[in-house]
Amino acid sequence: MKKAVLDKNVCDRSPFCPASRSCKFGAIKRNVIGFFDVEIEIDKEKCTGCGVCTKFCPQGAIKIVEE
Repeated sequence: MKKAVLDKNVCDRSPFCPASRSCKFGAIKRNVIGFFDVEIEIDKEKCTGCGVCTKFCPQGAIKIVEE
């Protein structure tokens, strides 16, 4: 089954993350830590592996992998 995986070294942790807003399944969460500091997480249970988020991530930090 395919799932989205986030490379935290590439992610810019933007509070306006377009990939999180593109997921219609709510699998990408933005946890606000500070004013402009956000932690992005992908919920593997909700992720369907559709790949829409990969098209919206401006840094290319999200990849679809086979699990």
